[in-house]
Order: sequence, then C-alpha cells, then structure tokens
Amino acid sequence: MQSFAILCLIGTAIAVVRSNPTSTEVPTSTLVSGQPTGTTDGVSKSPDEIKQKIKEQVEALTEACKTQSKITGEQAKIVATQAIPKTEPEKCFLECIYSGLQLTKDKAFYEPAARALAHKRFGSSPEELQKANSMIDVCVKEIVVKDTNEKCALGRLIRECFVKHGAKINFFPKP
Repeated sequence: MQSFAILCLIGTAIAVVRSNPTSTEVPTSTLVSGQPTGTTDGVSKSPDEIKQKIKEQVEALTEACKTQSKITGEQAKIVATQAIPKTEPEKCFLECIYSGLQLTKDKAFYEPAARALAHKRFGSSPEELQKANSMIDVCVKEIVVKDTNEKCALGRLIRECFVKHGAKINFFPKP
C-alpha cells in the first residue's frame, strides 16, 4: 500500500501544468533541485533509499499543506489515492503538494522538474521511467486551466490526468 501511495503521488506530481496558487508561501522540497539522480552529496543511493527519501519529503509536504489548506487528516489521505478532489480544500491541498515538489514555476507546469523527479524515482527501471515520461508528455498537453475562476483547478486537473493516463499505461499498481 505504501508503494501505491508513493507511485500515486509521484505520478500525480509529474503531471502538473499551470498553477493559480492560493498563497505565496508554498512549502518547498529539495527533491529535484541540484541533486544528480540517485545521489545525495555524491553518495550513490539504492532505489529503495531514493523511494524512502521521496516518501519522507512527501510526508513533510503533506503536513505543511494540510495546515495551509486547512483540511482534516481524513481529507489529506487523498494524497495517497487515485481519488479526484471534489472540494476546494482538497484541490488546494493537492496543488500545494505539487508546488512543494517544485513542479510548478511561474504559475505553470515546470516540465524539467517533472522529468527530473521521474528520473530520480524511476531511473533504475527504464521501463517505468518510459511510462512516467509518456504520462508527462500526454498530461503536459492536456492539463490547461480553462476556468480561471475555479480556485486551485490545477490540483484537480493534475489528478484527473494522472489517474486517466496512469491507468492506461499500468503505472498504478492494482489495489
């Protein structure tokens, strides 16, 4: 189940496009910035160590974003599911997570960071990396915030695209 949660969040994070943040103070993570894939301070990391580091960063972001978006612990569980956010707080929570993963820049999808995150997480598995990059390619084209009046629409759109295309390429493990 932990693997599912990590894959779900990473895949969701990969599909970010445009942002309309609710706050200028978004929690951040150093997940992709400045570190070569599979290394930290020049020390090679195993896929399990990388997965654990990503999980820890996501957990820290979850707590910060939960507070920022004022959602309950129960609502925050959406981060580890394929559920589409229905309420504004859920949308804003997911949007906060994606911003914290540095997948948005200047209120738009930051494709280089998405690819770096995918490479960091799936670099040791060329097949999985190809699936993640395919999803990035599709979602980059599909996710466009059309209704600028919908608060935190990006949180919903990202999740919708990832769930739709993640299932097509068998990116999500079966529950």
